[in-house]
This record gives sequence, structure tokens and C-alpha cells, in this order.
Amino acid sequence: MLEAHGVATGLYTSPHLVRVEERIRIRGREVASETLDAAIAALDPFPDLSYFETLTVAAFGLFARQAVDVAVLEAGMGGRWDATRLAGPAVAGLTNVGTDHARWLGPDRAAIAAEKGAALAAARTAVLGPEVDAAVRGVLGVPGAVDAGELVRCRTLDDRRVEADWRAGPVTLHCPLAGRHQHRNLHLALALHVAASREGLVPPPEPAAVRDGLARTLWPGRLGAVRLRGREVLLDGAHNAEAAAALAAHLRALGRRPDLIFSCLDDKPAAAMLTALRPVVGRIVLVALDDPRAMPLAALRKAAPDGVPAANLDEALELARDPVLAAGSLRLVGALLARAVPGESS
Repeated sequence: MLEAHGVATGLYTSPHLVRVEERIRIRGREVASETLDAAIAALDPFPDLSYFETLTVAAFGLFARQAVDVAVLEAGMGGRWDATRLAGPAVAGLTNVGTDHARWLGPDRAAIAAEKGAALAAARTAVLGPEVDAAVRGVLGVPGAVDAGELVRCRTLDDRRVEADWRAGPVTLHCPLAGRHQHRNLHLALALHVAASREGLVPPPEPAAVRDGLARTLWPGRLGAVRLRGREVLLDGAHNAEAAAALAAHLRALGRRPDLIFSCLDDKPAAAMLTALRPVVGRIVLVALDDPRAMPLAALRKAAPDGVPAANLDEALELARDPVLAAGSLRLVGALLARAVPGESS
């Protein structure tokens, strides 16, 4: 949306799905491999930087050299010790507080909220999305935070359309990503745009440019379909309990029961995720990822005794019957995207 308003942007996200270059975009374009290599090589004198810290510093340097007007940064895990805080953000937004990364951030939502609140507190203006509930607001440590609803009124019209009002009257917008949970993310994005315009950083959102920006929005692996071996496979990261519940709600609304190819990392609540998904899927095919952090097949089978084990992704695709859904990990999504037919995804 910012690009559609003529704002030169830098975008930094994580993790990547297929190529590390996906994490850094400048003016809407993925950074070139040789450009990223040079930016990382310049950090050789600092061997103590972690992988994430190295990429974060490299992104900041590239954004500075390219003189972007605004950098849009996705915070890393938690917030208190997150490297992206060093940018000194003007505006920060929070979508929700779930239970992901409990092994590192704390045993409950209150503890996790306190860690995420530290990222909000680093900004001049903090905006809370519509899913940030009263139970965690008191522990965020950001008493001056603004609700997204105070900046933009937003309501769902149907699965892909929302009505938004941030100035004189309502505007109908097409949400580019599937799932009604994305309506809430769109609400927060609009509110962040309004907040940034009030800071004088960007122009106020104009309906035509907002629509243009949304039409150009792509976010692979979030309820998107790809062609694999002549079949359509629906991919969704859904890598924690809350995301699994959102995916289940979407499937329930569709009235489809796809076979599920499932895998996850070893710190994820596989049993809780599968409990949410089991009522809305058919056969569950379990496969371990080729990743050092992957949950072993034996643990996956313990979480889903009714699941069908597969030795690898090729076998998992053979065992799953149409329609097919793959979910549980962004690394699973990335591995399947790498096998997809070029140009045949949505």
C-alpha cells in the first residue's frame, strides 16, 4: 500500500520460505543475491552476531544506502531482545498475543505479552490490532497504545471484502489473502498507515492507491495453492496453535475436508494443532522435515496416533488424496514451494 502511494519502501521479514533473499525487499523488489552477499561479507569483522542479527544489520545497511523513505520491519521472536528494535521505530503494531515460542518467552500469555510489549514500547506510536484482548493489555507495558479501531473502522462484508472508514466515509476493499483472520490483519495494516501519516512519514491513505496496493499484495504460503505433480495443493504455514485454529475456521467455512500433510518443528504443540485441525480434514499424513529443528516422526505419531506416516515428502504427496492441504510449518511450505511448477501458484 505504501508503494502504491509513491513511498520508497524497504521490507524486512522472516523466515524465508525458499531463498534467503526473500527476507529483504527494496522498492518492491527482492534484493539481488550478490548485493546481499556483499552486505553480509561487510560484517565479517563481527563474528559474534547471530544469523538473525547479521541479516537484520545487512537489511538496515541496504535500506540506508538505497535511501528508502520508510522501512517496514517484522519483529523477530519476542521483542525485548529483538534486533529490529534498534531501528528506533516511529510506529509499531501488534496483531495478537498467542502462546507461540513459550520455551523462550515464558509459560503463559501474560509473560509472552510482556516480551512483545517491549517491541511496542520502542516505538513513538503503538497500535493494537483488533485481536489484542483485555487480558494482555495490562502487561504490555504500553499504556499509551492506540486501538486500530480508533484510527480505522473496519467490518467484514464477506469472505474477501471488508468495509473500511478512515476519513469521510466507508470504502469497500478486496482482501488479497484468504481467510477471515486476514481481515483483522488488513485492519491493523490500514491503522498503521494512518498512524504513519499522522507522524508525517507517509501520505494519508487514498482509496484508489490502497486498492492498487492490495491488488499487488502477495504473501506465499498463507492459504495459497500450488501445482505439484499435476495436482493442486493448498499451503498454509499454520505453525502454532492459534494459526491452526484460524486455518480450521477457514476450512469449516469452505465446507471442504482435504487430506492433511502435516509436519512441524520440535518446539511446537503438535497435539494441540492437530486437535484443532482433525475435525475439518480427512486423512492425516505425517512427515518429518529435513531440518535439525524438525519434530521426529515418532513424536508426530505420538501426537496423532491415527496419522499415516510417510518417509519423505514425495511419499506424503502420494499418500494424500485430493483435495490436499499441507500445513504445520513454514519450512514444510518452503520445501513444497521449492518443488512447485514455476508460475502455477496463487
